[in-house]
Amino acid sequence: MRIHRLEMQAFGPFADRQVIDFDQLGEHGLFLLNGPTGAGKTSVLDAICFALYGAVPGARQQARRLRSDHADPQTAPEIVCEFSSGTRRFEVVRSPQWERPAKRAGGRSTVTEQAKTLLREYVDGAWVEKSSRNDEASTEITELLGMNREQFTRVVMLPQGDFAAFLRADAASREQLLQQLFGTSRFEDIERQLKLDLAEATERFDAAQARSEHVLRRADDEIRRYRTEQGAESGDSPAPGSGQDSPAADRPEEEIAVFRAELDSRAAGARKELDELGTERERAERKLHELEHRRARGLALQQLIRDENEHRRAEAEIAPRRAALQVHAAAAAVEGPVRAADAAAQRTETRRTAAAAALTELTEHALAEEYLSSPELPEGLEALIGADLAAATAALEDEKRIGELRVLARDEETAAAGLRERAEAAAARLEALRAEETSLAGAAAELERLAADQERAGSDVARAEELAAAMAAYASAREHAEAADAAAAEARQEYQDLREAWQDLLQARLDQAAAELAAGLAEDAPCPVCGGVEHPHPATLGDGEAAVTREEEQAAKAEAGRAEEAFEAARREAGAAAEEAAGLRARGGDGDPGLAAEQLAAARAELERARSAAGALLETRHRLEGIGEELAATEAGRSQALIQAAQADSRAESARAQAADLEAKVGAALHGFAGAGERVEALTQFRRLAAAAREARAAADAAGEELDRLLRELDTALAGTGFASAADVRKALLDPETRDAYDHSVQEWEETGRRLALRREGQDASAPEDQDTGSSAVPDEEDIAEAAEQAAAARKEQEDAALLVRLLDGSAVRLSEYSAELAAALEETAPLRARRDLLQSVTDTVRGAGENTYKMTLSTYVLAARLEQVAAAATERLAAMTGGRYALVHSDSKSGNRKAGLGLHVTDEWTGQRRDTSTLSGGESFMASLALALGLADVVQQEAGGVNIETLFVDEGFGSLDDQSLEQVMDALEGLRDGGRVVGLVSHVGEMKQRIPAQLQILKGRNGSTIRYSLGEAVLR
Repeated sequence: MRIHRLEMQAFGPFADRQVIDFDQLGEHGLFLLNGPTGAGKTSVLDAICFALYGAVPGARQQARRLRSDHADPQTAPEIVCEFSSGTRRFEVVRSPQWERPAKRAGGRSTVTEQAKTLLREYVDGAWVEKSSRNDEASTEITELLGMNREQFTRVVMLPQGDFAAFLRADAASREQLLQQLFGTSRFEDIERQLKLDLAEATERFDAAQARSEHVLRRADDEIRRYRTEQGAESGDSPAPGSGQDSPAADRPEEEIAVFRAELDSRAAGARKELDELGTERERAERKLHELEHRRARGLALQQLIRDENEHRRAEAEIAPRRAALQVHAAAAAVEGPVRAADAAAQRTETRRTAAAAALTELTEHALAEEYLSSPELPEGLEALIGADLAAATAALEDEKRIGELRVLARDEETAAAGLRERAEAAAARLEALRAEETSLAGAAAELERLAADQERAGSDVARAEELAAAMAAYASAREHAEAADAAAAEARQEYQDLREAWQDLLQARLDQAAAELAAGLAEDAPCPVCGGVEHPHPATLGDGEAAVTREEEQAAKAEAGRAEEAFEAARREAGAAAEEAAGLRARGGDGDPGLAAEQLAAARAELERARSAAGALLETRHRLEGIGEELAATEAGRSQALIQAAQADSRAESARAQAADLEAKVGAALHGFAGAGERVEALTQFRRLAAAAREARAAADAAGEELDRLLRELDTALAGTGFASAADVRKALLDPETRDAYDHSVQEWEETGRRLALRREGQDASAPEDQDTGSSAVPDEEDIAEAAEQAAAARKEQEDAALLVRLLDGSAVRLSEYSAELAAALEETAPLRARRDLLQSVTDTVRGAGENTYKMTLSTYVLAARLEQVAAAATERLAAMTGGRYALVHSDSKSGNRKAGLGLHVTDEWTGQRRDTSTLSGGESFMASLALALGLADVVQQEAGGVNIETLFVDEGFGSLDDQSLEQVMDALEGLRDGGRVVGLVSHVGEMKQRIPAQLQILKGRNGSTIRYSLGEAVLR
């Protein structure tokens, strides 16, 4: 992944659009990103991260305020980043969420602009849009780069400060940071899942164990219950705790089997006894049934004889009713024609009466004289009335229209008068507006002349204010610069003295190295340099020369380092103060303050006059525009009112003429009525009466014809029936209640006869059976009761025996079920116990307990492996930076009772000793942490799929190095450029500026920061 171009607008400290061409910087391979504190070095890295992933690194994302406060309120924040991945080239444009001043509210409120994204790819010489959604673009870029945001900030942007803290941290803090870097949450999930699986396995095992114990308790209860009942029957009571109390604890299956055999033997005896009692019960019940049957037949015969005698006595009463029903049936055959003729005669009389009444009502109507010449109804009367009714209805509509036309004429006359009044008012308003327009046009010319000097007056005020401010600040800035310069000179002298003293001690220690080695030689012991066992001329110190220890040399070096830092701080402060004083002087800071104050007051007064005139001019122009619009609208309204008034007069005249024509037409259609409504009502009523009279006469004629037809049919029906007239038929007919009563009594008597005949047949058929029993006497109730008692006693004995058999069989079935359940429970418990034990062992191991001697959890073990990889990769870098002296090694040893696995030590090849990383000096710590950061980048890059990183940034920290160490670090960083990689170093150390010609300089100011390129002596804006 290579970054080619970055553009920033209204982002962080950058107000105006800034463009960074990384391809131009990449020609040198190594470039420096420098600038004063707070200028915006980190914001450049934030912009790259935000463009790619829509968020900035680390805690800065929590601020949620990315837009620059220096930018114009209307300027939208925007980041443009052009990058390539492999052979594909992309451009992403992002804008974070920001608050824009509302246009309608005059800037007094804001409107939230949502975040926007556009991802494009360069294909065949043109940019092709890939996505415009924030989340979708971030996902696609993550897939392209093979890294998420966290991995990108660890691999591409090396936060050296984080690794310096990591280098010195204890195991717990180191574990927390490694978890953030490598994301080992999945292994912690495995630990939690194993714990959950163990809990589940334990719960399932306990449940299975509880089920087997429950089965044993139920079997025990069944055995206790049976033996208690048997003991109660035999008078014995088994002692608690004896061998017969419960299944044996060690072999419960065998005890249950023995008891089942005992139950089977007892059940077989009970079933044999049950069969014998069943035979005795059948014999007693058969005797009871025979006695009950003989008594029932005897009593039934006696009752049959009594019922037959009663039936014969009732026959005399039934005979007349049967005869009356026969005559009624003959009359019912001709009842229909009789009743039809009677109904027709009644209808004919009713309809003739109605027809006479309808004709009388018609002839008494007020219009009868106009339409009727005789009492009879003429043909076509309804049609004649309908034609006159249509004419009267039309006249009624015309009457309504006449009223509407008269109202319309009055309304139009009123409207015309109002429109003429409005036209007169508009004419007066036009005259007033023209006068006001002439007056304002003259005033506007004078105001325009006064407001023309506003821009010039504003510039004069700004220059005067700037000059006054420069004069006010110049004196103090000059004093500060002189004091800072003197302090820098003193700090430089002290640094040079201390550095020279340290170098003298270092040289002396190097010169004394031979004497130091010689002091440790022993007779016949090999020399650590040449290996010889003879030492003819061992080196010695000069006369009066004292040995220089390593502690003295290191202390002198530390003092020189602190002096160097103090000198650099004083030099930066002196440079900044001198630059500030020179700038103020160039802006006129050494001029006359009194004259500048007078010029400022005059410029402000002139500006105030111009602003007042400009405000008045703006109001005047607005009013002139309003007058022009009002003149046009008023003139148009006046013309429109006059036109509408003329149109209203024309419509009123037309309405009056139409009303006069309709009045003449209506008068001819009234025929003496006061109004058309009365005429319509009278015709409507008369036509209804005429139709009713004609319908009534037709109905009476039809009824008479039907009556004649039915009388002829009645005569035909009576022939041959034995009835002389309809009156005879009506006399023979029975009313429904009487007929139903006769019919019911006859059928009931006949049904009783049939039942008696069947009963007699049954008695005759059973007579031979009574002869077979040898006794014809009817048993009494005492015989029946005695036989019933004997049958009940036999039945009770059999039921008790059956209950015992069922109880024994039930106990046997339950014990069989308990045996099967116990076997299944024991079979289920064995694998569950094995699984629980296995999970317990694995869980203890991954949680650092049990046989885990290192007390190392699974996640810690994974992090330890990652840390070992990081240490190996970092050692390659650190060896190059320290001339092969130092190496980082991973340690999994324990410290006391603490967990092992995340130890980190440094090996010193000069001494051959391994020591803690916290013993490294400041410069050595920087080199170790930088090597650690680069090593971590290599490991994370490998985890990301071997992505080729062609652009790399290394953060601050070079100020703690001496010249030799800095040279070694620079050589190592130079090696990062292999393969065309571009490396950016973030630093404000002065010596870095001298060593790296290609620089990206961040300049900060009151109106925001700007960016410029520096290529050696040349500076490219």
